Amino acid sequence: MPLVTPATERAPLERELATLARAVLDDHWAVAAIPAERRQLLLERAESAALMPGEGLGDPIADGLALLETAYELAALGQLEAALDPTPGMARDLAQAVLTLGAARAFRCAAALRPPTEDPEALLKWALRMGAMATVARQPEAFQRWWEVRHHAADALRDAAARLEGAPWDLYARGTLWLAWLGLLGAPVTLADRQPPPERLPLLDTRHRLAMLRERRPRPEPGDAEDGVASAAALRARMTDFAIRHLADATELVTVAVVRRTLPDVSGEVRLHLSAARAALAGDHGVDLLLAWLQAAGVTLAGGVTAQLELPGL
Repeated sequence: MPLVTPATERAPLERELATLARAVLDDHWAVAAIPAERRQLLLERAESAALMPGEGLGDPIADGLALLETAYELAALGQLEAALDPTPGMARDLAQAVLTLGAARAFRCAAALRPPTEDPEALLKWALRMGAMATVARQPEAFQRWWEVRHHAADALRDAAARLEGAPWDLYARGTLWLAWLGLLGAPVTLADRQPPPERLPLLDTRHRLAMLRERRPRPEPGDAEDGVASAAALRARMTDFAIRHLADATELVTVAVVRRTLPDVSGEVRLHLSAARAALAGDHGVDLLLAWLQAAGVTLAGGVTAQLELPGL
């Protein structure tokens, strides 16, 4: 949509785009496989329970909500490449609208469910996916409200963060980067004992975690790459390290963009780093899904820098 489109013309175009986005989302094969009446019932149930205090919904409705959430995630992420296309046009506008709407519906379903508090890493990835969907849906306040009503999840994540220090390198690196992203997305999981304004705590925590990660990153031993044929375990370790390095670079780029509000727009670089991490970890569907949402959220955060700047005198 051209930047100079008059406001009187934008409103009808935006309504038409929103209507078309709903149709595209509902016509996706994964969403359409669930009857419309069932979808409406589940969405209404999720709406009433998503941000209500408590542990979240369990059986028997949890399976239906989880299935609907997955369907909306597939439909939304199917538009990811088109939505991140740097070339303006109606196709990109529609893809972005479908991605945003799908993220909002998926977040609503997930927010109503019980988080997996018994598994620290699963809980980390669950919360991070929630934050990424809320960011893409332009609803960060809903994510912050979710932390308030699911305080038991916040407590479990703080315990998991405290245990990371003694973990092996790969677990430590992944957990640290997941926590760093949670800080970028506004989650109140911090190292505490800080005095700045509360809204700055997550960002300061993210910067601190990234600094610690750089200090602890292992240096390759001289004999690591000298074997004629690497074992399968060694290859997996190399691919994991490759993904961690690209994920760390993307996290640092987004952090700098959000903290400093500087140009140029780094969303293209963020996209490339996260695409490389996704390719390296393509065998793990759960992580691939999470990285796809982080890709969308990272571009949303980094690309939003330019839009939020105000030119003096105008």
